[in-house]
Amino acid sequence: MDQFLNLRKRVLDYSNKDMNLRLERDDQVYIAVVDIPTSSGVVGNEYMTLAMVFGLNCHLYTSSGSIGTELEKDTRVMRAMQSLLVSSHQVLDSMELAESTEFKASASRRVFLKTRRGIYCKELDDSKESSFLNMMIDNVLRCIGESK
Repeated sequence: MDQFLNLRKRVLDYSNKDMNLRLERDDQVYIAVVDIPTSSGVVGNEYMTLAMVFGLNCHLYTSSGSIGTELEKDTRVMRAMQSLLVSSHQVLDSMELAESTEFKASASRRVFLKTRRGIYCKELDDSKESSFLNMMIDNVLRCIGESK
């Protein structure tokens, strides 16, 4: 689980300056990290994290230690990821600025969206904003599944 947490933290610590990305607006989302509980019966494989960095990469980490990298090389995954990152600013008003980005076990998906203003967090629920995010996340995951 240490590797899982370290990889997740590295993505959240990455800045637009590190990637030489000039942001046009304070609410422009350039990194998204989604913690997803899984229904795996395998001990130690209870979570996966989908990590997306605008224009660069899409990775999938599991708490059991497996890592999926270079997922963005499939153009469908890249398009789905970019769509999520470009569209997600629409739900920032329903999110809170994160006091902490530490991993926390949850029965629901937890989404972290990084902007120039800071990192926003939301535990997904039955709201329309959560439904929108779930739809965008599911699209990325579907494209990843189809690319294998």
